[in-house]
Amino acid sequence: MSDLSRNDFLRLAGGVIAIGSLPVASSVAAEKGRATGRTLIRGADVLTMDPQLGELKVSDVLIDQGRIVKVGKGLDSSGAQVLNAPGMILMPGLIDGHRHTWQSILMGTLVRTSKRSGTYFEFINEKCGVVMRPDDVYLGNYLGGLLALNNGVTSLVDHSHICHTAEKGDAAAKGLKDSGIGGFFCYQVTFSPTYGAGSKIKATEASNEFHGAPDEAHFKNAVVVRDKYFASSADPLQFGVGLSNPEFAPRTVESIRQEMSRAQTLGAKLITQHVYGTRVPGLAESYRVIVDYQSAGLLCKGYHVSHGTSLNEDEIKMLRDAGAGLCALPLGEQGLSPLVRAKQGGLPAGIGVDVTVQNDPNFFEVIRASYASMARTPEGRKVTQTMESADVLDLATLGGARAIGMDAQVGSITPGKRADLVLLRTDRLDFASAGTLADRVVNFARPQDIDTVWVAGKALKKNGAMVGVDWSKLRTRMLEAQAYVVEKAGQIEFTRE
Repeated sequence: MSDLSRNDFLRLAGGVIAIGSLPVASSVAAEKGRATGRTLIRGADVLTMDPQLGELKVSDVLIDQGRIVKVGKGLDSSGAQVLNAPGMILMPGLIDGHRHTWQSILMGTLVRTSKRSGTYFEFINEKCGVVMRPDDVYLGNYLGGLLALNNGVTSLVDHSHICHTAEKGDAAAKGLKDSGIGGFFCYQVTFSPTYGAGSKIKATEASNEFHGAPDEAHFKNAVVVRDKYFASSADPLQFGVGLSNPEFAPRTVESIRQEMSRAQTLGAKLITQHVYGTRVPGLAESYRVIVDYQSAGLLCKGYHVSHGTSLNEDEIKMLRDAGAGLCALPLGEQGLSPLVRAKQGGLPAGIGVDVTVQNDPNFFEVIRASYASMARTPEGRKVTQTMESADVLDLATLGGARAIGMDAQVGSITPGKRADLVLLRTDRLDFASAGTLADRVVNFARPQDIDTVWVAGKALKKNGAMVGVDWSKLRTRMLEAQAYVVEKAGQIEFTRE
């Protein structure tokens, strides 16, 4: 390492388990530790996403102790810090319903437009992830959380399938929490790799390990992480569980049920799982994950499906009736979006970035891609012809929050909700001034327009810059970690015997 050796990094961090005291993070931690007072955002055009309030021109929003207190015109500013925002758009923070945040340090190493993109699972998950050190994992989640915030995402669902060991699970949870973002850290309770750099292993064996059933150690580690970092129900970031993907490896039906049942005993507020609705290798061709959970009485409120590209109408209704939710990944699903079926079936749905190694964290592009993905089929075009821009934005705000069970807390600018907010500058010439506020945001907003981002009333981005973040130092550390991980990953050989 050039500016900071790995030993120095670990020494400053206080050891592997206490990772996180990055020099670049010190001022951020101080900022996040300050008491939250009263803030009045004055004279903004407010895109509330609240069905009752709608869009409010030249209005005020009062924040107190991390909550939205009042929304209206000419609000009393007594005792409040006033932020004048004429001509700017104030909107709810964006919701990312599915992301593998740890991959942030590997951005660009295997892009979707490369002919190598088909090796994603092997190279990224089964090689790079395996050789990552706990401090690399911490950095990935810390950096990933900051990148999300910088792009206006205030809550995300981190499906963390990097928790191979207790140390990695601890580092992943701490990194995401230190970033200041809200949402859910979902500890995936599977995958204890038996190989590492210098190993030679059958590709099928590595894949089966990655997608296999959890062992007892992972459930115990999940409890430790839960109690250490997520004891308070008031924190913006909460504990969740990520389940394995049984559609990608031979499993027994009973093991799949047991994994879901055990996860429910962990007290997670969200249980998320990759379910495409495709045939499961090694099981009967007719086997369906959602149907099996439903027949076993395991579908429940707080269960959350990502992808869902081949879920049928009946499965959508099963999820809806159970109080579950769905997240579509429009940048990666190549036109197979389930959003049309979800909308037709009344299933709460959101959208997400998914794999940060391949996809731009620009969430405005994800919003636009979600609409495009819905309009690619004749059936979808019938649905999109009934939609307005606010309906599209709903996927990334109130509807996205509903899909992960957080709509009572975030997703709209409503008195009583947490003050997770994004303030947009609109003085760029090509930021259209005509149309509704939703029209303008959905079709023209860019990350460069983001002036301020609040999570629970704390400004983590101000005047277009993240508070206390030294991107240069973070980039140096990221490049060093990336080079190490890619080199070590190249020392794992998969055989095709």
